Amino acid sequence: MRFLLKTSAKLILVLIITLGFYAIYLDSSLTKRFASERYQASAIVYARSLTFEPTTPLRLSQVLAELQQLRYLETSDLSQSGSYRRHGNQLEIHRRPFDFASGPAMAQRVRVNFANGRVNGVVSLPDGRPLNQFQLDPLVLGQVTGDNGEDRLLVGLERVPNLLIETLLLVEDRDFYHHAGVSLSSIGRAALANIVAMETVQGGSTLTQQLVKNLYLTRAQTVWRKANEALMALIIDFRFSKNEILETYFNEIYFGQDGGRAIHGIGLASRYYFGKSVEELEPAEMAMLVAIVKGPSYYNPHRYPERVKQRRDMILQLMFSEDLLSQPAYIAALDKQLVVPKGPRVGQTWAPHYLAQVKSELSQLNVPADWAQQGLRVFTYFDPLAQKIAEASVASQLPRLSKSEELQAAVVIAEPSDASLVALVGDRQPQQVGFNRATMAIRQVGSLIKPTIYGLALQKNSGYHLGTILEDRSMELQEADGTIWRPDNYDGEFRGSLMLYDALAQSRNIPAVRLGMSVGIPAIVEKLQTAGIDTPIPNVPSLALGSVELSALQISELYGVWAQQGRYRSYATIQALTDHRGVEFYQRRPPAGYEVFDEVTTALVNYGLRGVVNEGTGKALGQLFGSDALAGKSGTTNDYRDSWFVAYDQDRLVTVWLGRDDNKPINLTGSSGALPVVAEIFTELGVRPLATEPPVPLQLTAFHPETGVAIPLDCPTQRRFPAYPQNLPEQVNCAGELEKRPWWEKLFD
Repeated sequence: MRFLLKTSAKLILVLIITLGFYAIYLDSSLTKRFASERYQASAIVYARSLTFEPTTPLRLSQVLAELQQLRYLETSDLSQSGSYRRHGNQLEIHRRPFDFASGPAMAQRVRVNFANGRVNGVVSLPDGRPLNQFQLDPLVLGQVTGDNGEDRLLVGLERVPNLLIETLLLVEDRDFYHHAGVSLSSIGRAALANIVAMETVQGGSTLTQQLVKNLYLTRAQTVWRKANEALMALIIDFRFSKNEILETYFNEIYFGQDGGRAIHGIGLASRYYFGKSVEELEPAEMAMLVAIVKGPSYYNPHRYPERVKQRRDMILQLMFSEDLLSQPAYIAALDKQLVVPKGPRVGQTWAPHYLAQVKSELSQLNVPADWAQQGLRVFTYFDPLAQKIAEASVASQLPRLSKSEELQAAVVIAEPSDASLVALVGDRQPQQVGFNRATMAIRQVGSLIKPTIYGLALQKNSGYHLGTILEDRSMELQEADGTIWRPDNYDGEFRGSLMLYDALAQSRNIPAVRLGMSVGIPAIVEKLQTAGIDTPIPNVPSLALGSVELSALQISELYGVWAQQGRYRSYATIQALTDHRGVEFYQRRPPAGYEVFDEVTTALVNYGLRGVVNEGTGKALGQLFGSDALAGKSGTTNDYRDSWFVAYDQDRLVTVWLGRDDNKPINLTGSSGALPVVAEIFTELGVRPLATEPPVPLQLTAFHPETGVAIPLDCPTQRRFPAYPQNLPEQVNCAGELEKRPWWEKLFD
């Protein structure tokens, strides 16, 4: 017996020493991990905030569609934020509170009036004070998750409603603020409560133990795992405050799956299930979230609504019995629907090709290395209205244009004023992830290259103007390898002679080649490189007809030069970055860019590009939207392999490409293929007409329609174009010739 006692004492001593060393090891490693590596937060990517300003082109139906995507509820009293009501052409909105990139904004009620497809006025409620601007909280575009696939939106404990905290502690750990991480009394009380209720209504593990299990341990039901859990809970409780532990619990807790992503944390769960922030949760919603904690798969409200409702109602009854809810509030909560029905986009990613571009840009920004610990909120320029319209236009037009399912599309919608990308379509199936034709498909651009050539020709002192006569006759050119190139017009015909303006508007090939040879192919290459083209550019005569290969995004940036007074600026998707607490560490300022063409040359080219829409290859747009509302250009490549059209108004620039991935002919020109997609997009978005006042020193000048020389403005037969001032002698006649005067008139000069 003495031997056994001594041996047992030694074993116990060794065990105590081992346990002590293990506790010291756990203390050092666990404290460090819990302090700095509790969890990875996802980057939450937001769309732009829908902004209401007087005269903004915006239809009531478009706003209603976005409110539904934001899961605003139509109500009669607007008592709760996240609600709206409609009266004819008026819309009253109770906006949710939101932490914008510029700072937090409280909930606010407004009335918006609509008329003729525009915002007619915005007033604050109930005082009726006119507002110059009002923003809705933005739509969540998607998340960029860590390597573990977990998704969460970090929230501080101060943002969690007290009722939610008290309800969670009531159900999961009543003695949380009184035990040391492990509670024997909680285990006993939970067992008794479960026996009385005939179901599991309380857990025996403390919140600290649950947190340890979720963060560091497996779910294996073993004595060792349970002992380890208890020891780790004691250490964490000793090293960290109760509020730190509770905040971590609220951000770590698992609330189920949304497709391939795991929903972690109360912040993201409230967004996912109810479309609102934690601060806005109502008692019934709090009870449902606490109900899910017990078993996110078993209590999945989308799959098992009855069993979730039963547990939610039981928790509401417990809240009422513990005086957390009044009787009227309890009865009202029982009648609340379980969850807000899923919208059409829940479970899908909004615009995966746009989100891929956001991720690409994010990797190039100077983002803090520890962003996953602090969380990241990415504010973009993404416009869900424009995206939906672009997707719908592709879906409706492609089957009409071709029966082939191989016909593919790319759409880029940009706002040149701030060099931003607002929508991207990279596949005729918008949810098809992978190859993004808007940014990755490099295709020949055809006639889209011509404005650059005309811009070089129209520069001051170049000898060309919009009325210059160009030759449209057959020609031969010898390539560098000795082969003979005979360019042709798309219709196989020659017009003889025509004005430079007409050659551009009608997209004639031969005049463009002749003009390209005149200004020089190396000059065209240099100008394209100045305009941001960093892919190979062939230094050959066929460049004048678009033998260079570019993406739809590159074309959008190239035409952004014409839309923005001749300056090149690269386009971006990301507007600002903050952490999950709202601390901003990146704010994009629209780049100044650099000059590709001066303002006067740009205005002359834009006059020609308006002519494309008014009377040229894009006249179908002019018939829809009126004269000078849009400028644009068509593009068609050899054998009709690519169909392009670019158009822009005062606000937006739309680029559309149609083609096949195998580069086979699609038998569509830019006007018959891409243009109808552009037309539908602008029809739905609305058009803000271009500003057409020519800059100084341009003046409206008359030119002879056959010779292209300047003539007096009062001549009966003429063509008028903006041009540098032409100081005509008084004796110039309508043929552009100097009239000979009798000798006696010269005596009086």
